[in-house]
Amino acid sequence: MDDENFDALYVDLMTEFLSTATPTQWLAVVTTMNYDNGSALTDWIIKQPRLEPAVAKALYWYLQPGYYQHYASEDKVPSVNRKGWARIHALVRRFEEGKLAPATIGWDPANDLASPTGEEQHPGYNWTSEAVKGSEAKWQIPATLLAAVAGTQPDIYAYVDDQGWEEGMPPHVRQALDEAMEEDELDNED
Repeated sequence: MDDENFDALYVDLMTEFLSTATPTQWLAVVTTMNYDNGSALTDWIIKQPRLEPAVAKALYWYLQPGYYQHYASEDKVPSVNRKGWARIHALVRRFEEGKLAPATIGWDPANDLASPTGEEQHPGYNWTSEAVKGSEAKWQIPATLLAAVAGTQPDIYAYVDDQGWEEGMPPHVRQALDEAMEEDELDNED
């Protein structure tokens, strides 16, 4: 199976899963997926009417907006990273326009439980520490994206471990991808 077919199958399986997934499962996807696997799933998530503030905010920070703060405009961003610029600004627009589903879970960019620190006082990673400040920043991250989303923050680290997830995928998706690859290898042997 070539990369293009694998990526297409991955996106099909994940969008099918997310179409009925809980907000906790959406959050598990965006906080544990491999962002090197392409961008079609990320683009799909950004456009979904069911996108909640906690998931949108987590996705925003996992897309590393601090990197893009070094560039005043999209045309200044290296061409290989321009889609990332567009994604973070699409998420900002969703917040600014209030075009997100009602919040049912919380998430704090200053205390991301999907990325544990091992510290008792501050158990989750502080994504806001990556925001560029002062004259180095060509633009500032909006205050709304620095603040926590009110509500109970699921312990995603424990959730994905308990549920057997790998790289942002529930077991049934991983299994289907593995089976498709094995079937393809058998077909190529014939």
